[in-house]
Amino acid sequence: GRVVGSLCVLTASKGQGENNVRSAMLASWVSQASFSPPGLSVAVAKDRAVESLLQKGDYFALNILSSNNLKEPLKRFSKPFAPGENRFSGLKTEETPNKQVIILESLAWLDATVKERMECGDHWVIYAEVNYGNVIRKEDLTAVHHRKSGSNY
Repeated sequence: GRVVGSLCVLTASKGQGENNVRSAMLASWVSQASFSPPGLSVAVAKDRAVESLLQKGDYFALNILSSNNLKEPLKRFSKPFAPGENRFSGLKTEETPNKQVIILESLAWLDATVKERMECGDHWVIYAEVNYGNVIRKEDLTAVHHRKSGSNY
């Protein structure tokens, strides 16, 4: 429970028009993984709906949450969503150059491509190379998650 991680919302979108599928999840097991090329790793539980959108070659966005604006995104993305429910309803959003959802309340965002997947118990560890990114709120700090226990979320 003493391993601290930044709080992020991972968003993924695949397909076009009526075939577009979008999903999101709260992520706290995120880490920088390489400098050149810039890369990161993120752990995704096998039972998450977004997991099917994170295969090799797929794009996703990592929306890094701000410690000053945490309550609403944490509340929204911690709860389960009904199948087909619009996870982004009521949020101000834009898209990355690779058509991934940017949540404008975030501190910063990264657009990444899945390069590798490693099966690790009840999670997949995803390694992704960062394509684009931007800081939205330069004056804020990254939100972090302090767990009471290391055995559950």
